[in-house]
Amino acid sequence: MRCRLCEYEKKLIEAHVIPRCLYTRVKHPTKRMLTISKRVPPRASHTGEYDRSILCADCDNILGEWDEYACDLLVHKVPAQSIKTRSNGQQIYVLPRYEYQKFKLFFLSTLWRMSISTRYAFRDVKLGSFEVDLRQKIFDRLPGESEDFAVFIYRYIDEFGSTMMLPSRPERLEGIRVYNLGLPGYIAVIKVDRKRLPLATGPLVLAPGKPLAIGVRDMRKSPELRFVQRIFSSQPRRDGARPKTER
Repeated sequence: MRCRLCEYEKKLIEAHVIPRCLYTRVKHPTKRMLTISKRVPPRASHTGEYDRSILCADCDNILGEWDEYACDLLVHKVPAQSIKTRSNGQQIYVLPRYEYQKFKLFFLSTLWRMSISTRYAFRDVKLGSFEVDLRQKIFDRLPGESEDFAVFIYRYIDEFGSTMMLPSRPERLEGIRVYNLGLPGYIAVIKVDRKRLPLATGPLVLAPGKPLAIGVRDMRKSPELRFVQRIFSSQPRRDGARPKTER
């Protein structure tokens, strides 16, 4: 079969879409990660997400290096940093140094893998012509400048949000098309549009030569809460009642 990255006819493997290492508990290590989807009931998971129809072993290994780098930052390095408060009241984690190329390529390759995946969980990720652009950036290992598929990240610090992975889906941010990329305990926002991002997101956007800033969110106060509540309220409990989510 043809590998979707190198485009050679090769034996395909059970390739990473969302790496298993991210399922290490960001917080509350005794609890499993709960994967949320609007199409299937919430389920506990700790194995990552894989697809047997997209990549050969060589290409999966290349992307795996970026996965491991991102895991080290998101799981081990970020929680060790103190939370700072910006002048507008927004709380952020700040890491003075990180490798922009590896870190951004992780997010771009994860979104691209979701787009080409046959897994039902990622059927809302449809990038159209941007899929070809992303593949080329990944193949060339060139993530582009900060506004090129701009990425910014939030980490959930509450017990509810930090034990959850939201589904990846398209949204509009002040008229600009973005994808909310659901990861265990985090959500990344990736611009998939030719327009420039609103200035308000500027300090959080990944950029070469800048410290890494990750926004802090409490799921109970976030825009995603209503979406999560709808998912839970639609699922019957064993006793026939509807489960409730924390407010």
